[in-house]
Amino acid sequence: MIRRASYTVLSSSSRHLRRRLHQTTLLQSACNLMNTSDVVLPSRSVATSATTLRIMPSTNPNDLAASSPNTIARSQPRLCFSTMATTTTNTSSPSSSNESTSSTNNKKEKDKKDDSNIFLDNLGKIFLSSIGLVLLFLLRSTKSNNSRVALREEMENAALLDPLEIEDLRCANSDFTMEVWNTIVEEIKNEFVARGISSMTYPQFLSLVMRVMKDVKGEGFTVQMGHLMDRVVIAELERRREGSDNAAGHQEGSDELPLSFLLASLSLALNSSVADRIRVLYDSMLIGNEMNSSSSSSEGQEESTNTNNNDASKEQVEEMIQNLQSTCQLVPDAQIVETNSKVPYQTFRVGTGSELARRAREGYGGKKGSQGVTRDGDGPVTLEDFHAILKSRTVCAWGECYIKKSSRTSTSDR
Repeated sequence: MIRRASYTVLSSSSRHLRRRLHQTTLLQSACNLMNTSDVVLPSRSVATSATTLRIMPSTNPNDLAASSPNTIARSQPRLCFSTMATTTTNTSSPSSSNESTSSTNNKKEKDKKDDSNIFLDNLGKIFLSSIGLVLLFLLRSTKSNNSRVALREEMENAALLDPLEIEDLRCANSDFTMEVWNTIVEEIKNEFVARGISSMTYPQFLSLVMRVMKDVKGEGFTVQMGHLMDRVVIAELERRREGSDNAAGHQEGSDELPLSFLLASLSLALNSSVADRIRVLYDSMLIGNEMNSSSSSSEGQEESTNTNNNDASKEQVEEMIQNLQSTCQLVPDAQIVETNSKVPYQTFRVGTGSELARRAREGYGGKKGSQGVTRDGDGPVTLEDFHAILKSRTVCAWGECYIKKSSRTSTSDR
């Protein structure tokens, strides 16, 4: 009986022990599976904490009762399974790797863009371009100035009279005063203007002048250094012949010159002040308005007085300025005007009388925004306006534009 009871106890303990061992084996397999399996976590590192499994001896009362001194005592082994594993893995998915690489490249490119400076990167090109533009501007300005200077020198070399020669001509005719001039003009009105004649040949005009001068101061009174006046008249005749369409078929009547040009030529020898010279030229323009006047001396004086109150027309002023230009009484610089050719540099040419008069009346050559020298830009011209036109920088008769006086009628002899 005792042996059977002991066998029963041992069998029960053995079954219980096998069950415990089986459970322990399952737990160990589960732990190994957890340690060896691949687990993808969202973070870069995965840590597996330590797992400790302990199997303690049974505390069943039956087992304790069976462990009596009469029972085959077996020390129950303590099965302890302890697993400590710490795994750290650094994983990254392909998409996150590509995003990280692209973000890094974008950051580098952005840093490069931020570091670059267009001005500093192209400083040499900008400097050389600026130097080139400055040199080009200086070259163009130099060529334009040289063109203007060359034209002025050409005009001075081709001038029929030098300013010093004109001064010598006036000094040589010191007896040719305003009184003699007025007498000559009255005789011209009586013999030519009263008959409606506004032009004549140079010999006819010269014979009338010589006759009046002899009547005034005797046989010895004549125009001294008259060859200078002859020079400008002959040059004007040649210019008119060359400009005519039928230059080969000239008749004697074709050598006639306007009375305004002949009087402008005679004014070269007039020994008077600038103001008186301007007044006689202005009166010469108005002689054409007296074509139908009577030939009596008293009526002529009355008409002359009324003429001073009249205004000269635009065409008469332009014609008189052209006459002064042809008789070398204008400064060469004032006669130079710009052409339409501005590329590669500005070129110049000699302006006509109408162009010079228009530029003076429109205020050309003055300060920006300044008005012209006349009250009306296109209309009749008074004596004061005519004085201002001749004094302007675009006409500059006898060099009066260089006189620094503010008055419109101021001259160098006042």
